[in-house]
Amino acid sequence: MFFFLSKFLPLFCYPLGLACGLVGAAIVVLGRWPRLARGLLATALGVLWLSSTPWAVQTVVGSLEQPFRSASALDTLPPAGAIVVLGGATAGALPPRSYPEVGEAGDRVLHGARLYQAGKAPWIVLSGGRVQWQAQGQTGGAAGAGAIGAKPATAIASEAEDMAFLLRSWGIPDRALLLEPQSLNTHQNALNTAQILKSHQIQQVLLVTSALHMPRALGVFRTVGLEFGFEVIPAPTDFWIELPGSLGWSWQEALVNLLPDADNQQRLSRGLKEWLGFWVYRARGWL
Repeated sequence: MFFFLSKFLPLFCYPLGLACGLVGAAIVVLGRWPRLARGLLATALGVLWLSSTPWAVQTVVGSLEQPFRSASALDTLPPAGAIVVLGGATAGALPPRSYPEVGEAGDRVLHGARLYQAGKAPWIVLSGGRVQWQAQGQTGGAAGAGAIGAKPATAIASEAEDMAFLLRSWGIPDRALLLEPQSLNTHQNALNTAQILKSHQIQQVLLVTSALHMPRALGVFRTVGLEFGFEVIPAPTDFWIELPGSLGWSWQEALVNLLPDADNQQRLSRGLKEWLGFWVYRARGWL
C-alpha cells in the first residue's frame, strides 16, 4: 500500500495535478461563490504558467544537481569494488519494441559502461525491477539476485535485465554483471544491492544515477552502507542544468522564456518529486 500511495498521492502536488484540482474546486463553488471560483482559476493559471518557465526549473532542479557538478568527470572518481547503476533508464521490450531501449535517463547505463571501461571497478551491479500493477504480490523474493539472467516472477523483464542486455551488446562481459531485479524504489535498491555487495565482500562502490536523483539515492545508500559496511561515492550523470546557465539575456531569449513550455513543466515535476521523496525518506528514517 505504501508503494501505491507513494506513486498516487504526489500526483496532486505536482503542477498539473494541482492545477486540475484547483479547476475542479472552482467548478464546484462557481454557482455559490463566484469570486472564490475566479480566484481558484487564476491560481491554477498561475501554477501552470510559473511551472512552465525555465527559471522555475533552474531553481528546483539546479538545487538538486548543484552539489554533484564536480563529480561527473572520470578523473575525479577513484577506483572502487563495484559500480552500482540504478534503474529508471530503460523501456522494456514490449510491442512494437523488439529490444529494450534507453529512456531519457539512459545516461545511467552509458555512464556505468564508461566507468567500467575506464577500469574504475571489476563489477557492475544493476539494480531495478519493473512496476507491474497486476503482478504485485506475485514477485518472488531476492533469491537469484546477483545471478546473471536471474528473472523475477513476473511476465515482463526487469530493468536490471534490460540494462544487462544493453551492456552486453556494448561489449561488457557477462562475468562483470551482477543483477538485482526486484527493487521498485530507491530504498529497495539500497537494501537489495547491499546483500549482493555483502556476498561479494565489496566495501566501496561508485553510485550511478541521474544528478537530480543523487541526493536521495546517496543518502539512502550511505545509511544502508553504515549497516552493511560499504562506502558510497557518487558518480552522477544525466545533468539537466548546464553551466554557466542557458537562459541568456537577450530580449528574444527573455521573451521565449516567458512562454509556457510543457518540457519545463515535466522537468519541474521531476524535481519536485525528488524533493518530496527526499523529505518522505527522511521522515521514515531512511536517510
